[in-house]
Amino acid sequence: MKAMQYKEQMSDSKLILIEGIPGSGKSTAARAVHAWLEKYGKRPKLFLEGDWNHPADFESVACLSKAAYGELLAQFPQQAMFLAQHARQEDGEVFFSYRPMQAECAACVPDALFETLARFEIYELPAQKHQDLLQRSWEKFALQAATEEDTYIFECCFLQNPITTLLARHNLAEEQIHRHILALSRSIQPLRPKLIYLARRDVSATLEAVRRERPQEWADFVTWYLTGQTYGQSRGLEGFEGVKTFYTTRQTLEMNWLKTLAIPSVIITDDGDWDARHRQMLAFLEQ
Repeated sequence: MKAMQYKEQMSDSKLILIEGIPGSGKSTAARAVHAWLEKYGKRPKLFLEGDWNHPADFESVACLSKAAYGELLAQFPQQAMFLAQHARQEDGEVFFSYRPMQAECAACVPDALFETLARFEIYELPAQKHQDLLQRSWEKFALQAATEEDTYIFECCFLQNPITTLLARHNLAEEQIHRHILALSRSIQPLRPKLIYLARRDVSATLEAVRRERPQEWADFVTWYLTGQTYGQSRGLEGFEGVKTFYTTRQTLEMNWLKTLAIPSVIITDDGDWDARHRQMLAFLEQ
C-alpha cells in the first residue's frame, strides 16, 4: 500500500535537480534521493557531476564543424578510422566524447589528438555557441525522457554549470545568464521537474572545509577559473578569498532566480543535522 501511494504521489515527476555550491552536500543528497526512489519501486537514473555519459549536459565533449573535422582527419590520417568510429554527427556538426576515447585507447592513440579535441570542448566555446548547444541538448533530452518510465536525478548541471561558465569565464551580464536558465527551465517542463537547493549559511567556512578535504589541484584550478578570467579580473578578485566572494554571489543569484522559475523548488539550509535536512528533502518530494 505504501509503495502504491508513493507511485501516485511521484508518478508525474521525471526529473529531480540537486543544486548548491561546493561542499553543500549535493552528491550525498542525490544519492539519498536515488536510494529513496529505488526503495519505492521507481526506476531512478542518477547522474553526478563529471559523469561522461550525461544525457543532457556535456562533459568532456568536443564539437567540431565539418570543416574542422576535415582538418582533424588531415592532421591525424592514421587515426581516421578511430575517429570515424567515435564521431557522432548531428545538425551539421561532429561530436566526440574525447575522455572516454582516451581512456579506451590511451596507449594506441597519440596524446596530441586528444589535446586537439580538447580545444573544441563545448565548455570552452564562445558563449552564444555554448548556450545554443546546451539548449538543444536539454530539449532533446526532455523529449526523449518524457517517453520513458525512468526518473532522472541530476546533480549541479542545471544552475551550477551554466552560471559558473557564463559568469566566471565569459563575464556575461546577469540578465543574459538568467534568460538562458529560463530557457532551460522551459525545455524540461514536459518532465514536471522538482529542484532541491542546498544553501549554506556560512559560505566561507564551507569552502574552507572543502579545500581541506580536496586535493590542492582543486583549489588551484578553482582559484584560477573564478579569479583569473574576465569576471574575476574585472572585479579585482584574488586568491581563495576571491573564490569565496564568487560563490557567495553565485548562491545569492541562484536562490533569487529560483523564485522566477516555473519549477517547484525548496531551499534547504544547513541548520540542524543531516537527518533533519534529509526529512525535509523527502517531504518536499512527497508533496
